[in-house]
Amino acid sequence: MTNDSGPHGLSFQPKLFANASQKKAVAISELYKQLKKLSKELNGLEQETVDTQSLDAVTRQLLAPSLLRHKESGVVSYVSCCIADILRLYAPEAPYSDDEIKDIFNVFIDQLQLLSDTDNQFFALREYLLTSLATVRTPALVAMQPDAEDTISRFFTTLFGVVSPGQPHSIQMQILDVLQQLVEEPKTVPQDVVDVILLQFTKRRQQENPAAHQIASDLANNAADILQKYIYQYFNDVIVSAAQQRAGSMEDQEDTGSLDDLRSAHYLILELNKAAPGTLLNVIPQLEEELSVEDVDIRVLSTNVLGEMFGEKGFTLAKRYETTWKAWVGRRADASPLVRTQWVERAVALYQHQPQLARELNAYVAEKLCDVDERVRMAACHSLGLLEMGTAVQNVLGDDVVAALGERCKDRRAGVRAEAIVSLATVYSQVVEQLEQSNAARLKWGGIPSTIFVLRYVNDPDIDSKVESILTGAILNFAKIKDDRAKCRRLLLVFDSLTAKAQNGFFSYMRRQRDIIRLTSLFLTQCMQEDSASVEQQQRELAAKISTCFPDRAKMEAALAQLAALQDAEVYRGLQQTMDANSDIKTVRKCQKGALKRLSSLAPNLLDTTAPLWKCVGLTTINRVLIPYLIEHASTGSQVGQFHRAADKLLVFIADVFPEMLELSKDSLFDIDELSSREPSAIEERLGLMVRFAKAASNSVPKSTALENRLAALVRSGTVIQAKRAAFLLTQMPGAASLCAALTGDVVDTLDNTHLAQRAPAFAALSRFALHAPSGFATYADRVSQFLVQTILVNGDMDYADGDADWISRSSLDDTGLMQVYSVKILAHWLIGMDRKSLSRDLVQLVMGTLRQLVRNGGTMQPRSPMAGRSAAAQHIELVAASSLIKIAKHAHLDRLINATDIQSLGLIVQDACYEVRSSFLLNKLVPALAARQIHARFIPLVFLVAHEVEPDVREHVRHAVEQRLAQFRPTPGSPSLVESSLVRLIHLLAHHPDWDDSSLDSTLSLFAPYLEFYITCVCKSQNVSLLFCLAGELKTVRNRAQADGITRGVTNEQFTTRIYVLGELAQYLVREKSLAANWPLNVYPGQLALPDDLFEPLSDAEKAAMPRKPFLDPAFVAARSKSSASAAGGNKRSRTATAKSKTKQVAQTPKKPRSRKSLKGKEPAAGDSSDAMDVEDIEMSDGDSSE
Repeated sequence: MTNDSGPHGLSFQPKLFANASQKKAVAISELYKQLKKLSKELNGLEQETVDTQSLDAVTRQLLAPSLLRHKESGVVSYVSCCIADILRLYAPEAPYSDDEIKDIFNVFIDQLQLLSDTDNQFFALREYLLTSLATVRTPALVAMQPDAEDTISRFFTTLFGVVSPGQPHSIQMQILDVLQQLVEEPKTVPQDVVDVILLQFTKRRQQENPAAHQIASDLANNAADILQKYIYQYFNDVIVSAAQQRAGSMEDQEDTGSLDDLRSAHYLILELNKAAPGTLLNVIPQLEEELSVEDVDIRVLSTNVLGEMFGEKGFTLAKRYETTWKAWVGRRADASPLVRTQWVERAVALYQHQPQLARELNAYVAEKLCDVDERVRMAACHSLGLLEMGTAVQNVLGDDVVAALGERCKDRRAGVRAEAIVSLATVYSQVVEQLEQSNAARLKWGGIPSTIFVLRYVNDPDIDSKVESILTGAILNFAKIKDDRAKCRRLLLVFDSLTAKAQNGFFSYMRRQRDIIRLTSLFLTQCMQEDSASVEQQQRELAAKISTCFPDRAKMEAALAQLAALQDAEVYRGLQQTMDANSDIKTVRKCQKGALKRLSSLAPNLLDTTAPLWKCVGLTTINRVLIPYLIEHASTGSQVGQFHRAADKLLVFIADVFPEMLELSKDSLFDIDELSSREPSAIEERLGLMVRFAKAASNSVPKSTALENRLAALVRSGTVIQAKRAAFLLTQMPGAASLCAALTGDVVDTLDNTHLAQRAPAFAALSRFALHAPSGFATYADRVSQFLVQTILVNGDMDYADGDADWISRSSLDDTGLMQVYSVKILAHWLIGMDRKSLSRDLVQLVMGTLRQLVRNGGTMQPRSPMAGRSAAAQHIELVAASSLIKIAKHAHLDRLINATDIQSLGLIVQDACYEVRSSFLLNKLVPALAARQIHARFIPLVFLVAHEVEPDVREHVRHAVEQRLAQFRPTPGSPSLVESSLVRLIHLLAHHPDWDDSSLDSTLSLFAPYLEFYITCVCKSQNVSLLFCLAGELKTVRNRAQADGITRGVTNEQFTTRIYVLGELAQYLVREKSLAANWPLNVYPGQLALPDDLFEPLSDAEKAAMPRKPFLDPAFVAARSKSSASAAGGNKRSRTATAKSKTKQVAQTPKKPRSRKSLKGKEPAAGDSSDAMDVEDIEMSDGDSSE
């Protein structure tokens, strides 16, 4: 080609046909040669300089059917390229008619369809054709055709069909150019083209051909302005059509086809929103309209789609379509739970994707966590558990949402509870590492473990198993911590964040683990025994006990039976080592993994069923490898160590529950350096830990001269707490009996030394020697006892306050007050510590007489005047005396010393004017002893005297203890429980109550009915209502057994008997009232009933016959009660109401009578007090001062 400026024509005139008719082409080889040469020259011509007249002949020849329809595809490829060049050279006008153009482009499309065959020898020609179409914009010729829709549709179908991920990027871009021209040039876009474009956004197409999806996305973005209306029309047609089909379908016929169409359409909207949101400007208002249609399925779909769209585009989209955003947020209150479920799932997802937008939704998400429908609550909980807690999410997630999620952990539905517990733990696992670094993080997230561990109070096996499964996982996350020291620190971090109640819950979970370990160990022992009838019976009994601790009791019991039948030592050994306190965490996990692998090969069906058991018994939370680091933290001064207190509490607990773990760290535990050169409180704490360990593990105090000397020095010159703890440790040290005896003599000699600045430490130490080293104390017993009673107690209670003093802690008492308190302890411990054969009448009378006087006189030896108050020391003395009676009752040979009058006296302590006295005695002494079956069931009625207690937590604690523990105790299987039988004892106790006023019986009954009502609330069930009714009626066959009553004087035995009859009828009336309200049948009890002969004596047949027929319960009282409302049934009157004091609260009332002791609403427990209502499982912790 020359460089002249004049026009250039085609110099080559090809010979393409065998004859002039052009019906037959030349031989194929020659044809290829001619076409190749022609194509080359056409390619070299420029549009601006070409002489188009020189092209006329070739232009017509190339349209010959013998060429365009040649059987050789290569020939057609050359011809197509030549025509494409001619169109380029003639542009913008084409040298062909409309019909010819249509035929030409159909050939082009056929050639483009072969682009997928990249290995074909003519692939370059087809690629050239595509390039020419893209660059010359030749497809515009098609767009101008009047009936070009089919051709354009073929272009789209073909090009989207040939595109593939492996193609060169240039080809894909050229395909995009061609398709974009075919969208931009026509006046209208065919519907088939829109369909093909949208097809590329389907899930299947995206997976099959992501390159086609990308081209469709680019095309939609580039031509968004053009495609908007067509896409809107498409979705409008689909949605309207489907909605009409659903509306017209029969109500009893499910229209699944139209629903599938709707789902597909809404899915495409989501995909377009991700790839080409500009095409949906008209669709979004349409979705807004869908939010309010009657069809629930359509509302669900639109709620989901808009939620995801806001998640994708977030703040910008919400601001652009404010009405749509508001309408979507309003779907949280949709009438359908399906819509609300969809809404909350999308709303929670916004925390992750659009934190700025989600900030508005905190209150609404918290609201959905409390939705009336469990599906909505479950969806909210589950969605929160899926969040990745990055910084942005932590900042925007509201405290109210976290609190509401915590509340769902106690949801009445098991599925919701499970989701909430797992989600809350998952959230915590992602933020726990920040708690040490940020105060804000601690304030926001540090309470999550407390929320989880207080669930122990619910006492639900399903909840317990769920908490155990996430304890070492999401909460402690030990699997991601390799270093044992770091694991210990994580444990301390979590434990230190717990509230007092949550700490008790944590301890209760650990006790539950210990109890199940003990049962499982016994079970494994039986499994390894030779088969016999007795062994099988024991296996079944143990399996039944273990299974009660887990959600699906029947499945667990069957699985344990199958496990026993395996007789596989490897599985048993692995499970045993998992529970072994001597195994470290790595060993526990290794043995667990090995045993489970073995079990899966023997009985794979047991894996899921027994999984809760394996998780429960594995000692990975409290483990021996953590003990040295706990001791290290506990040994750090409280002002230095961050977790000093937490470590100390954990070690004290471990000493009680897993003492064998401390055995390996005994040397560091009893390190004498920890008892020297430290602040007094640190020494006291270390001594306390030693005491706990010594009590939990016999012979655990090492024999050491240096330790012995240091403990002896603390006895002689330490503080009160140091002296008594050191004294106890010395009594547990091997070979220290002579030293204890010598120290006892030294201490006794200082008791009356008034020149000493403090004598209380000597009294405290002596209280320990009297209990644990009684042989050494016996030498001085007579001298000491007389001194304590006459000098310390009698002479020390002469000064009375004008009113009850404010309660103060024992450590805040002055030296005189402490001496009085420990004098009571010395006397009680002397009685308890003495050998049974060495007991004398004088000893018993002295101790019991002193304790009785102190209890009845409110902490003083002499009766107080009616208007006198009590000193702070007297309150403590009264509490210690009452607690001592409980402690005495724990010993079978001493329990007979406690008579009915003593129990009546203890009832006054349960209703003491001082909140701290009554709550400490009830919650820390009486209830734990009853729950542990350490004292006789005759003490049970005392707990029901809290009916008038103004602190609801106290009543709730008692109710929980009765229902969960005491109600389970039965003398023999099938017999009435101890609580059921205690009804008659409660009636006897109430008949001897000093508040009973025979002169005003109606008001008295109104005052006493709440006691029986509280009992019925706690005990009465449909299964025992007949028993309780008959027990109360049986009281008319007996009379009160006459005995000395030191509380209620001037009342005859006949009067007491009449009171019992009145209360018995009142109890029957209330039981019947309960049965009617609950729709329970009240049948005749078929069993034989026996009343306690220590309280009642039977009537003779003649006395029974002479029993008056008329009721003892005043009919007027019954009628008045029936008419009154339930809230007014007991009136506002409380037993023993009057003025009382505490640190923070006072309630002033007029005493019913001068001798009535006063009941009050007391203060909340102070920090460090143990009077907070605890879970029944935790009562073993609260053994009060037994170690002090």
